[in-house]
Amino acid sequence: MKFNHIILSILFSFCLTTSVFAQEEPSIVDLETYLAAQNIAAEATDYGLYYTITEQGTGRKLKVGDYLALNFKGKLLDGKVFQESDPSDPFVFQIGYRQVIRGWDLGIRSFPLGSKGTIYIPPNLAYGKRGAGQEVPPNAPLQFEVEVLKILSEQEYDAYMEDLERKEQAAYEAGIEAQFRTDKKLIQEYALENKLRTKRTASGLSYIITKEGKGAKAKAGDELEVTYEGILLDGKPFDATKAKETYKFLLGKRKVIKGWDEGLTYFAEGSEGILLIPSKFAYGPRAIYEENTAIPANSVLVFKIKVERIKRGEEG
Repeated sequence: MKFNHIILSILFSFCLTTSVFAQEEPSIVDLETYLAAQNIAAEATDYGLYYTITEQGTGRKLKVGDYLALNFKGKLLDGKVFQESDPSDPFVFQIGYRQVIRGWDLGIRSFPLGSKGTIYIPPNLAYGKRGAGQEVPPNAPLQFEVEVLKILSEQEYDAYMEDLERKEQAAYEAGIEAQFRTDKKLIQEYALENKLRTKRTASGLSYIITKEGKGAKAKAGDELEVTYEGILLDGKPFDATKAKETYKFLLGKRKVIKGWDEGLTYFAEGSEGILLIPSKFAYGPRAIYEENTAIPANSVLVFKIKVERIKRGEEG
């Protein structure tokens, strides 16, 4: 049994928003109409929730503070499934700590351990007026089919979390490395297409010096003043210095993307050239959309750059 953290993240991201609707009048008319039309004999709760238990468990009822493992399937009233757990990867959360939508947090307490059934949730206890992305419309009542599998001890819950973090980190790193291999191929193809005789460093960064500068190359701790233009592989510009303006920063101090911190150590004062930066050394899987900057996730970045001045630092 594994902890499905992706689902928790999605549910939790909306539960804070929907809590502001908790004091609204429950939209129980839609649920009552639906239940009557479907001939469903559901139990009502004080919160405007309804539930049915189709398979009675033999364990105790759930309570606030329990760490719960369960399978679930979330549906709209028309039967459309908008979210569900993997039967081999049960969903885990702690009851009463706003880790899921309020209607689920309240409704699950009516289920004994080992039970199967359905919780019918009015929108004010679900995703309210805002809905949830494109999957759940505004003011939508929901139904959750649930199977209560296990109450975990605090130690078991912590073990799930630690195991999950290890697996997520491993999966993230594997994804980064897979993208890195793709990026290096894309850079090679771009260089061939544009007839650039680039050099690839040991790290995987590629660059070309088109005009040699004077003096020693830049090093960590130096203050660099540069002009640049940044483009994507398809030629779309995403950033540049303006006319007669420069950009100043300390090299090797994580003031810029990793590709710059390494790449500009191959430039001397007055050098001009091009950096071809794999997404691993830029913004990785994070997309950047702000003001006039638009960089899709996993983008290789190309910088045409000139080092205008180098103010030597004390390091080295």
